[in-house]
Amino acid sequence: MIKNEIIVTTPETIIQIVKTALKEYEKERANKKSETKLFTINKVAKILGVSHTTVKNLVLNETIKTTPDNKITEKELNNYLSGEEH
Repeated sequence: MIKNEIIVTTPETIIQIVKTALKEYEKERANKKSETKLFTINKVAKILGVSHTTVKNLVLNETIKTTPDNKITEKELNNYLSGEEH
């Protein structure tokens, strides 16, 4: 059963709630954007200044995770560069 309630508030409070919600939304959106940028193993090798084999080995030992089609997300690359563990 849905309970109906009346909430009394001020316009300033509503504005603050909306601003907070928008900030959270933009933050989530930015995180999703960085996840959607994809790189090939060759591109990551060029970015890191190492060989294709080196990056392939990082993928094989799961130091760097890939998508099912063997691409590396920008977020995953940033995690590797910052030394974050999975």
